[in-house]
Amino acid sequence: MKIGLFISLCLASSLCFGQNGDSNGPNRPDNKSKLGGLVAYYIWEEDSLGKIVKGSLMKPYRINGVIVLNSAIKPKKKVTSKRMKLAISGMYHNNSRKAKRYIKTRPKKNESDLVHVPLRKSEACEMATVQYTFKDGSWDSFPRKNVLYFNIYPDSSKSYSHSNDSITLKHFNVNRKADAHYMIKTFWDTNNTIIDQQVYDYSGENITSYCLSREVEIAQRILIFSNGYRGPKRNKDITDNLITKRDRYWYWMKLDKLFLERMEPDNYYYIDGNNDINTSTHRNKANFASSYTRVKALKKKSENAGKYQLLNTKPNLEGFVQRKEAGSIAAKAYLSIRCTLPGCNEVKDTLDLVCHSMGYAYALGFLEALQDKVVFGKIYIIAAENACADGMDWSEFEEVWQYGSNLDQKEADPVWEQDGIAPQCEVKNIESAKVGGRVFLPSYIHKKDFVNSHMLKQYRWIIKKLEPGAPGYVN
Repeated sequence: MKIGLFISLCLASSLCFGQNGDSNGPNRPDNKSKLGGLVAYYIWEEDSLGKIVKGSLMKPYRINGVIVLNSAIKPKKKVTSKRMKLAISGMYHNNSRKAKRYIKTRPKKNESDLVHVPLRKSEACEMATVQYTFKDGSWDSFPRKNVLYFNIYPDSSKSYSHSNDSITLKHFNVNRKADAHYMIKTFWDTNNTIIDQQVYDYSGENITSYCLSREVEIAQRILIFSNGYRGPKRNKDITDNLITKRDRYWYWMKLDKLFLERMEPDNYYYIDGNNDINTSTHRNKANFASSYTRVKALKKKSENAGKYQLLNTKPNLEGFVQRKEAGSIAAKAYLSIRCTLPGCNEVKDTLDLVCHSMGYAYALGFLEALQDKVVFGKIYIIAAENACADGMDWSEFEEVWQYGSNLDQKEADPVWEQDGIAPQCEVKNIESAKVGGRVFLPSYIHKKDFVNSHMLKQYRWIIKKLEPGAPGYVN
């Protein structure tokens, strides 16, 4: 039994959790993939007069954490702006359970040795900005509101002015509450008179004309992909709750492309529901390995087909709630990127969603936080983890379909064909859906077992095989 348990743990580490191809994915997404976070970061250098050094202003990322300098510790070496940018990102993505007082940034070619940057972090729940300024040989950091104001002088030099939670353009008699991150430039002449004001979103696009015309964004149909557990190598890489424009962890095994081709949304985004295995029904890797070993050792005889007690089916409600609450942070980040124009809250997008495994609980938190802010469209739930733990009023959606193994209905699959990674149970309240229900793995799927019945590669039939009008067909 000990040998079998060891083998099972090895298998779990290599393929049983998450999707093939994502286990070696990047620990930190690059800036191009980062779109939505509640806290925007600005980094610049100032001269002795407080003017921003030309070319030094950086807007590297928006994340869901407040990272500021730990003033109790003095850095031993000079930290460049590039190093500071890396240090902030490193501190944010460090999931160590120990309270760190600094973060290490490793050298690149032609740079100095390892640098310890004294930082501290806290979770972000609301929209904000953090400003890092280098002046007179040292760094300072300042938490700010979501709109930063800068003065532009006749000689083209510029300086920081103040922050606010509104877009205030005195030159145009405009004052509007801001629902995203903006930068406002105020231009002065030699008589100290305002001659112009311009508004930029965080990406750098000039949106002044929209602010003045009160033009409203057009409602779109948006498709969201909510992924689940990314494997034991990423077990402690807890979701950063960002909204991204690509599958940065290569999780979806191109199934996302099939959904996009079929549904043709106006836009689409990805959210990451990865969390510790302790939040799952397995509760730890040893329990998973034990279940896997016992099912795999079972002889495929009719008298053994119903031994479902070998699966870890006891709900882990505390873990489910933890993942669901994390999804609500992603919802706020989503609003921060969709709401790029003033007055955007007057428009409601229609939201469709595809989720897998742990991504179900995360998606619930995401959707609940967007209640009354969007129109609910279609939701496709694949191999959900602990699906019966919670649900929504599915009558508010156009369609709700759940795909996976048949564990709890008539003519249930034998235990050796079951999804053992996420033993299936019915999505709570799915009977309230106007259109929808459960669709089980079809008989022509040959690799139905503890692991493969969970993997996304087994669910291409949803797009490839289902005919129009069939239960679960994706419109």
